[in-house]
Amino acid sequence: MLYAEPSGIAQDGRYTHWPNRVPVQENMEALCQMYRNKGFVRADFELGQFIDQGEQFAVADLQWQIDWDRDQDSWRFRTTYNLVYTGKGWKVLLCTAYTEAALFNAERVA
Repeated sequence: MLYAEPSGIAQDGRYTHWPNRVPVQENMEALCQMYRNKGFVRADFELGQFIDQGEQFAVADLQWQIDWDRDQDSWRFRTTYNLVYTGKGWKVLLCTAYTEAALFNAERVA
């Protein structure tokens, strides 16, 4: 419900357009399943930077921390969200996942 329609994600050098909420939900469900399979315990974030772009737009860069079970090291990564103000409040227009993929890729190699 936090994503605008349409919206998108930029990750691994690619842009994926989400014309409506269905592919957003499918993406989030797949991500949550991957996290559960890895041993997700909790997620937390801190605001890194915030750029106010007038009344209808803003950019927020978040520092995420994901904690895992079985004494696995926590993941720390950043994600930027381009926000748009709609009649239903602030929504994510574009998610730029610019460091999380490196963690997934490093784990596949290990």
